Amino acid sequence: MRKLKVFAILLLVLQLTLPFAITADAETDITVHYTAIGDSLAAGMSEKKEIGYGYADYLAQRLGSDELPVIFNKGFAYPGYTTENVLADIKSNVTKPIISLEGLQKNSLSLSEGIAGADLITISAGANDVLKYVTRSETGEVTFDLAGVMQGVQAVATNYQSILGAINEVNPDVELIVMGYYNPFPYLDAKYQAQLDMLVKALDDAVGKVVTANGGLYVKVADVIAENYLTYLPNPDNIHLSSAGYEAVAGLMYDTIMNTQVEDPVIVRDNFNDVAGHWAEDYINFAATLGIMNGFADGSFKPNDYMKRVQLISVIARTFEFTGQAFAPFTDTMSYAPETQLEISGAYNAGIIKGYNNLLKPQDKVTRAQLALMMARAYEHTEGETYIPEQLAPFTDIKKYNIETQHAITLLFDFELAQGVGNGKFAPGDYVTRAQAAKILSGLFDTTDY
Repeated sequence: MRKLKVFAILLLVLQLTLPFAITADAETDITVHYTAIGDSLAAGMSEKKEIGYGYADYLAQRLGSDELPVIFNKGFAYPGYTTENVLADIKSNVTKPIISLEGLQKNSLSLSEGIAGADLITISAGANDVLKYVTRSETGEVTFDLAGVMQGVQAVATNYQSILGAINEVNPDVELIVMGYYNPFPYLDAKYQAQLDMLVKALDDAVGKVVTANGGLYVKVADVIAENYLTYLPNPDNIHLSSAGYEAVAGLMYDTIMNTQVEDPVIVRDNFNDVAGHWAEDYINFAATLGIMNGFADGSFKPNDYMKRVQLISVIARTFEFTGQAFAPFTDTMSYAPETQLEISGAYNAGIIKGYNNLLKPQDKVTRAQLALMMARAYEHTEGETYIPEQLAPFTDIKKYNIETQHAITLLFDFELAQGVGNGKFAPGDYVTRAQAAKILSGLFDTTDY
């Protein structure tokens, strides 16, 4: 099985499933080079027949962050593109302008350069090869050239074999993801739906086998699109997805990356190369020994980096063994790995987190007040009673916060987990560093014997 470099980079840099970091290659470049190849779906044709963001753009956005640069190019994606066009462009080594998230760039790139330099390549092609055998009259009647359809399906599979073989020859280590197919005519009369479903299934089966045999990942999208076609295919007269539809496809691709295991993972737990002499050295090493928090593949802990909400929630859920049976109702966490979503669900069910209008905002940095609230709620859930202090902590800058937050901060103070920042202040609005989180988490672990 190919080692999934993008998966390793995401775990290493974004730490989406803290408290561990995994790498498939000690020399991983902390940048994702992503080339999108394909038809109008990759190009971003909307249901209004306008070019904008397609699934490739949204996937690039999901992969990227301040810590993880993504070099993205969808210059090899065009409306009407067929598998024959893709194969012909590979053979002729076509040169096209670069199109990034910012739009058309001045520079151009040859297809062989785009393939050779990529960590990730996505492809969506084949629908146009087959749809030419499906005709729709002005009155809505649909005619299937069944012989042509089956020939088209076989031709698509054959072309994919050649396409993936050529890509693997240029870049055998690239991660390949191929988008599956969906019913583009869900509004047609029910009498046509069985044939359309058979067409989609035939394409998925034929192309999926080829992709898997060539070490790629095949992402089926038909069921997801069909379940919400009113939103994802809002224009009955147009076969292209809406922005929501493209985001859904990008989410499926992202999940596929995150849910695919990496060969021979390396887990780094302690002996960090950047904590010697740090004020939190002992807390960091203790947290690592407990398995609460771990470091990175380069041997560092990055004690001064800020914690993200999803990272802290994951750590708390693991520390207190909060596990969920179903995913929490947050619309912005669906792209995370199932294990992380269940940790979020466990914390949600325990009342540790509440969210904001069905949003968790998982990549937001955590403030000291927010950390206090999460820790206090976790402690109270475990103890089975609300913590009511005899008197509030003597910090002058917490009075504007609600009583729950004041009590939470006082809990940390009373348990000697947080003593403020000096001058009688707690600095509740300041962001929490990994070192500070290690101190508080390890201290609570020790105090409650968990």
